[in-house]
Amino acid sequence: MTRHPTRSHGTCALARPVTLASTTALAVAAALSAGVGHAGGFALIEHGASGLGNAYAGAAAIANDPSTAWFNPAGLSELDARTIAFAGHVVAAETDFTNRGTSQSAALGGAEISGPDSASPGTTAYLPNFYYVSPLTDRWAYGLSIGVPFGSSTEYEDGWVGRYTTVKSGINVIDVNPSVSYRVSDTVRLGFGVSVQRLSAELGSAVDSGAVCLAVYNAAGSPQTCFEAGLTPGNVERDGYGEVTGDSTGVGFNLGALFLPTDTTRIGLTFRSGVDHDLDGDGEFDTDPELRGLLDAAGQTGLVASAGASAEVSLPPSVSLSVAQRAGDRVQVLADLTWTGWSSFDELRIVYDSAQPDTLSVQDWEDVLRASIGVNFDYSAALQLRAGLAYDEEPISGPDRRTARIPGNDRTWLSFGLGYAVGPRLSFDLGYSHLFLPETAIDNPNLEANSDRGGAIVRGEYDSSVDIFGAQLTWQFD
Repeated sequence: MTRHPTRSHGTCALARPVTLASTTALAVAAALSAGVGHAGGFALIEHGASGLGNAYAGAAAIANDPSTAWFNPAGLSELDARTIAFAGHVVAAETDFTNRGTSQSAALGGAEISGPDSASPGTTAYLPNFYYVSPLTDRWAYGLSIGVPFGSSTEYEDGWVGRYTTVKSGINVIDVNPSVSYRVSDTVRLGFGVSVQRLSAELGSAVDSGAVCLAVYNAAGSPQTCFEAGLTPGNVERDGYGEVTGDSTGVGFNLGALFLPTDTTRIGLTFRSGVDHDLDGDGEFDTDPELRGLLDAAGQTGLVASAGASAEVSLPPSVSLSVAQRAGDRVQVLADLTWTGWSSFDELRIVYDSAQPDTLSVQDWEDVLRASIGVNFDYSAALQLRAGLAYDEEPISGPDRRTARIPGNDRTWLSFGLGYAVGPRLSFDLGYSHLFLPETAIDNPNLEANSDRGGAIVRGEYDSSVDIFGAQLTWQFD
């Protein structure tokens, strides 16, 4: 039953010698997987507010507005007129961190790092979407989707205890996805699209001036030089700061099929490829003046200094199976199961244009599933009410692989929404979701980074929740 005009369905003694690889390198590695994501890892499922009220259950099958251009290009054939839609989501993440013994690494003596025992790194972000669909012939249709499939951010106070791993981070991926669909028969439609992605990352972290100094002067056999200069590990008053930005362009593709075995049943199947990114970055540093002098005197002018950096990042593939089933004249039941291949993100290696050695950050992420169910209720010819529930797995294997830039955990979605047809050509949709996350432990020794060069081990607990508000305006213009 159609409801929208477009719808047709301190000091320390060193435990051992340390060497230096840039503190900022670790920040770059972590920032590429920043924040609390909403579809596993740092993926975002918020594409079109019409599906938000169902927790995106049935998204690849329902094909009732232009957002199908993202979820399943095969559904473009179900829209019989040129249609445009604008959507936006406000994602408000509330995240509270409680310290449970964050410390320097064993290489720096293992002393606890000074700073407040609590922090609130949650942020509020706006995610825009744009969709356009146009029939070309009786069998062919064209679509365009523009959205943000990956991204998030965290921001801590400058002096928090985990400042040497992160203070600020953000990642944003803009995806432009033209697509076509072909009506094979009355019961089968196929679709294909190309994704052109622009990835940008911005991050900042404190630089432990004492640790950097000791990494150089301990190797030279004169660590007392650092202590005499007041450069001791964990001394917030002597901290420097590093900020790194980087970007990349990558290309992928997506395939879709839509099956209509009966007048009341739709089944959607989609595949979205992974996208490889070669990230180029630049770093800017505010370095403690005395540290800068000691590094220059030791011939280490390239350390904690502006330099280029690069990394290869593989964003994951995904597969979705959706069902939309009419249960009478007024009720439609929806379901979805989505697999995301995060196991491709097993490590991140940073390569520098300077003499600094590569930085390796092992992730060991796992493949995940997202399961959702939902219902649409046609209250009247113009008004449709929606509800949904979803369970969304986190790819991080455990507290020992969680970082302060990725405080997420498994999520449970509870969603509500509505769609209202203002007239035969204009409709709007509103949606709301609350994401429940269990208390989340972090105890990451970051052994690959800290085995021989010092650093910080963040130990604590996160208490997080997310609220998502979405709105969409859809206009059919012929």
